[in-house]
Amino acid sequence: MDKPKLPLQDDTLILVVDDNEMNRDLLVRRLERRGFITDTADGGKQALSKISANTYDMVLLDINMADLDGISVLTKVRETQDTTQLPIIMVSARDASESIAEAINGGANDYITKPIDFPVAIARINTQLEVYNAHKSLRESEERYALAFRGANDGLWDWNIKDGSVYYSDRWKEMLGLDINAKFDTPDDWFNLVHPEELEKLKQAIETHLLGQSDALEQEYRALHSDGTFRWVLTRGVASRGADGQALRISGSQTDVTRSKVYDPITSIPNKFLFMDRLEWLLDKDRRKRLGRYAVFLIHIDRLEELRETLGPVASEEVVVTLAHRLMDSLRTEDSLSRMFEAEATTISRHDNADFAVLAEGCRDETTAPKLAERLRQVINKPIQIDGKNMVFTASIGIVAGAMDEGLEAPDVIAHASSALVRAERKGPGNFELFDKHMQQRAISRLKMETDLRRAVADDELALHYQPIVKLTDGSIAGCEALARWRHPKRGNIPPAEFIPLAEESGLIDVIGDWVLEEACTQHKRWEEHSEKPIDLSVNFSLLQMQRDGVEDRVMDILNRTQMDPNRLKIEITESIFMEDMERINGILTNLNNEGIGIAIDDFGTGYSSLQYLSKLPITHLKIDRSFVGDVSSDVAAQAIVQSTLLMAQSLGIQVVAEGIETIDQEALLKVLKAEYGQGYHFWRPISGDEFAGLIKG
Repeated sequence: MDKPKLPLQDDTLILVVDDNEMNRDLLVRRLERRGFITDTADGGKQALSKISANTYDMVLLDINMADLDGISVLTKVRETQDTTQLPIIMVSARDASESIAEAINGGANDYITKPIDFPVAIARINTQLEVYNAHKSLRESEERYALAFRGANDGLWDWNIKDGSVYYSDRWKEMLGLDINAKFDTPDDWFNLVHPEELEKLKQAIETHLLGQSDALEQEYRALHSDGTFRWVLTRGVASRGADGQALRISGSQTDVTRSKVYDPITSIPNKFLFMDRLEWLLDKDRRKRLGRYAVFLIHIDRLEELRETLGPVASEEVVVTLAHRLMDSLRTEDSLSRMFEAEATTISRHDNADFAVLAEGCRDETTAPKLAERLRQVINKPIQIDGKNMVFTASIGIVAGAMDEGLEAPDVIAHASSALVRAERKGPGNFELFDKHMQQRAISRLKMETDLRRAVADDELALHYQPIVKLTDGSIAGCEALARWRHPKRGNIPPAEFIPLAEESGLIDVIGDWVLEEACTQHKRWEEHSEKPIDLSVNFSLLQMQRDGVEDRVMDILNRTQMDPNRLKIEITESIFMEDMERINGILTNLNNEGIGIAIDDFGTGYSSLQYLSKLPITHLKIDRSFVGDVSSDVAAQAIVQSTLLMAQSLGIQVVAEGIETIDQEALLKVLKAEYGQGYHFWRPISGDEFAGLIKG
């Protein structure tokens, strides 16, 4: 005989209800021998009292009782607790089939008959307890799940694919400022809140998962809040599928990730996403509540990159955080500056186009923007203590001030502010520039020119000319400098001073630079085939080219392809190189020089010259800037600078080329000062490769 099944839990509490004391005690003894804990009630009224005051796992309820029958007790209990919350097994006489049926219809879980067949009774009790405990575990799991999501501040949603209905939890709605009591139960209710730019991506992600092509749904997007702004949310979900693999429903959560998405992790102020969203809202005529004036400021902290390289990233981050907090404090509405504004809205953010961006709404008049720019500049100028030392910073600021109804879009405003910032930086550290219509025309012209330059690279409109470098003692040609020229189909020849900076800003400098080097080396190889005299070739490299990884490999690859002798190549760099990471630059220049390539400092004397740098770097040539050479025959100071440069170079074993020689007097004086080489219109203008070949033949 099988051993009777023990209770699922040794603390299972069963209430035995019977007005017959002998029946009640007999049942209790048998239950307790099986490990159950029991309590008793001597009638229906006492049973109701105990059930309301205590928690039971099951009730064994006699049907026939004098004070209150079991059916009445069952009906009363089921008003507050269903069959999963409190299992009730009715105890009745064998011939009471009508009462048993009434009890089952009234919510009884099961029944046993008198006289009680105890093994059968235990089996039925354990079956109902298993069901009860399963429901209890499920309830506890659901409660933990709900508590976890409430603690995580997430909203829940459940989409029934078959009938198209969607359940959205109260927290889901609260997250977007919706009325939790409003009718909101369809997919379109959800999709109508998604930003148009992200709607198709969300729908595609849902469809991909429903088709079984992804393990789970996970998508970030912007959703419209009732206050008119967009919030970044993350939706996750998993589909439930039938036996055929078709999705029956998809359920998941919604998390507000706005702060992590739109706030800068270093300064904790808004980033570009939030700034642009606010600016877009301000300029959207369908969303803004009123018209008015506004101003946008792009702020670049002068020489912050230099600080990052010299003091390290921690110190530079400390500066950025300090300045961010200062700027926020200065823009608080209780500040006296707020009197400039009709509204209290000012937004400061980190921004890709600058270090900071400020949006000021409700400017009173056209004088507000310059006044605020001056205030921001003063705030930034206050000393900051870094490593125990006070450091003073300046800022360049580009400003756009306008009216909300001018029809501009947010990207246009930022583009204009960026143009103004560039002009401010060109004026020198600590300046601000207000964008105007003329600047807009220049910006449009510059954009067109950039487009033309991209076409020029593709259509071979670029060409090289070569300006001879002569030996001053006998006038013989020692080498040449390769100079890029742009033959514009409509504007004619455009000088390098105009298009090279544009190439740097537009990202074309590497393509153009590599082309210049390869074209010049190829031309040099042709010259060698027709001339026995060795000729040096100088090629200019911009700072941006030198900053690129693998510059040495690219140079050597071009030399190998063109079969040019590295010992005949001179790379010219400007003194701005001294502002770079000197250890890295020294490594690059040393690698090139070890291959036999000469290194020349162009326009020497106009930038950040330093004897210390010259002694550390593998510099083989200096080119004295034309501004000194031009005055050498008439200005004593210019003569002194040229002479001291020549003496210094001689002591360091560096050869010198004087640039910009235009008169015979300048040539004569440079000879007296013992200058070795010269270059300028006095000798030759830049000429074509074929013309230069003719010179070195004769």
